[in-house]
Amino acid sequence: MHKTPKHIFEEIVKERPECERQVCFKDHVCDGRSTMEHALIYRGRQIPDKWAVIRLCYWSHLGPGLDKRKNEYLALRHATPEDLAEYPKKDWSTLQNYLNKKYGSN
Repeated sequence: MHKTPKHIFEEIVKERPECERQVCFKDHVCDGRSTMEHALIYRGRQIPDKWAVIRLCYWSHLGPGLDKRKNEYLALRHATPEDLAEYPKKDWSTLQNYLNKKYGSN
């Protein structure tokens, strides 16, 4: 696990002031401190890019509300085709199709 670089953390806090799962799914009441999750892995390492890091409350990230696939879905919503092209050995379209079917394509 890597600590989020300070400049990325500050940008995410500014752009996404609330827990993303609360905003997108409204499936819980945020509980605990705000955390950052590197939601996606590429070739055995966390992707450090801003689009792959999501803001979650403790409950959603480290507590009983953790749903890794849902967190991957939330992170991929921030990615552009150019972002994904930087990681060519991953079949992003298959993963996105699966997650969109499971959680919705909004």
